[in-house]
Amino acid sequence: MMNNVHDLVASKKTLGEQNEMPLFAALVRYAEQEVTPFDVPGHKMGAQMNPLKEALGEMTLRMDVNSMEELDLLSHPQSVIKKAQKLAAAAFGADHAFFLVNGTTIGILAMIIAVCKPGEAMLVPRNAHKSVMEGIILSGANPIFIQPEIDYHFGISHNVSVSKVKKAIDMHPEAKVMLLTYPTYFGSMTDLSEICRLAHERNITVIVDAAHGAHLGFMPGDLADPISAGADAATISMHKTGGSLTQSSLLLLQNDRIPPQKIQQALNMLQTTSANYLLMSSLDVARRELVLYGSKQYDELKPIVEEAIKTIECASNFEVLKASYVKNQYNQAYDWTKLVIRVNGIGLTGFEVYKLLKEKYNIQVELAEGYVIMAVITSSDSKESIDRLVFALKEIERRFGKQMVVMSTNVTADLVNELVLNPRDAFYAEQESIAIEDAAGRISGDTLMIYPPGIPLVIPGEIISKEVIQQYHYYCETLGNVLTETKEADHITVIKENV
Repeated sequence: MMNNVHDLVASKKTLGEQNEMPLFAALVRYAEQEVTPFDVPGHKMGAQMNPLKEALGEMTLRMDVNSMEELDLLSHPQSVIKKAQKLAAAAFGADHAFFLVNGTTIGILAMIIAVCKPGEAMLVPRNAHKSVMEGIILSGANPIFIQPEIDYHFGISHNVSVSKVKKAIDMHPEAKVMLLTYPTYFGSMTDLSEICRLAHERNITVIVDAAHGAHLGFMPGDLADPISAGADAATISMHKTGGSLTQSSLLLLQNDRIPPQKIQQALNMLQTTSANYLLMSSLDVARRELVLYGSKQYDELKPIVEEAIKTIECASNFEVLKASYVKNQYNQAYDWTKLVIRVNGIGLTGFEVYKLLKEKYNIQVELAEGYVIMAVITSSDSKESIDRLVFALKEIERRFGKQMVVMSTNVTADLVNELVLNPRDAFYAEQESIAIEDAAGRISGDTLMIYPPGIPLVIPGEIISKEVIQQYHYYCETLGNVLTETKEADHITVIKENV
């Protein structure tokens, strides 16, 4: 097995193979045949003209077909899907790759279910995505939360530190599994190689939510992708930064700690039996493009981004999160394709700048927080697109900036909620809906979060604190929406108390 994705460049044979797109090619061949379909889907390869066909085009609907012998079956791949998955595994330096058509969420659920039995301890960062919490509920695992590094200056969380992970391992010898987020939503990367080494010494399996790291192995520099860093399994959102269609992801597996048949079994339980061929074939195409052209594209983009950062900060009160800052302050690496811009220095919140960018300049950034906005840079960006963002930001400061700095104690979610009930037990416990103002001290049966990034303020089984309630109100007032499971406004589901 290759030690790093970059090693592909040294192998002409491998690059020749990576030029192939077996699933995409088979799908195009089928779509171009004069087939008379009497199978599903019911639109019969776009037989009738309708608004969907007018918008998407005939070929799109002709490629939206069902599983059959010549196109293989995702739940039991034997031919073109199997070959496409093998190419994906080679592209990312893994032993096995599994196509996902229900997003990275389904990969995270499958990894957790495959490796964690009910009642087993799992080490996990508290700023993990909601899908991780749902995997904990489905598996019945006992989570042991590790607090991330909190950045009060930018108002965000970074990754967990190696020292906190080591302490958690030492304090919980019963732990069988560790889940890490790498990179975080905001681009921070802990020393995953060292953490994998520490975990494997204790026979702890390491699984990784790498949703935002599909591109890592194809970037200039020494940023390690999760597989080359030693993770046993990782799920990556190819649609986020790898160029495939939304909802298509990859689950990567290496070594022998997790049997591939166990992953396949878990996926077959969770994933649709009617896998979308447009999504799967887009994975085939995106993998090829990343391998053949990704490194060159990111090489060309890096100086453009560096120049943009200089321009954004020049004679302004903006501040951009940089690798040097993350390294010096938190001893972590940083993914420069996450353009995190601190905007509260111009007297506006991230939410206000986010809205101005969209309404005044028709620019859609990834997300906003109290102090920052974040723009995601991918190989599809160009100097022109990045310059438009830079121009808009400078204009916003000039036209809408204020002579003040926005500060708030509620911006950074550094909550340490007490977990008093296993999340699965809390999910199945008898519950009731109450006003959130009356919920302090109660055990949550609900998940409160904003999306993006999808990191819960509280999960089932945790005590609802006054700080959680304050955070809820802060996001309702500034963002206008907090996702909950209850349908009643300003209510939360809690565990019923014995009278």
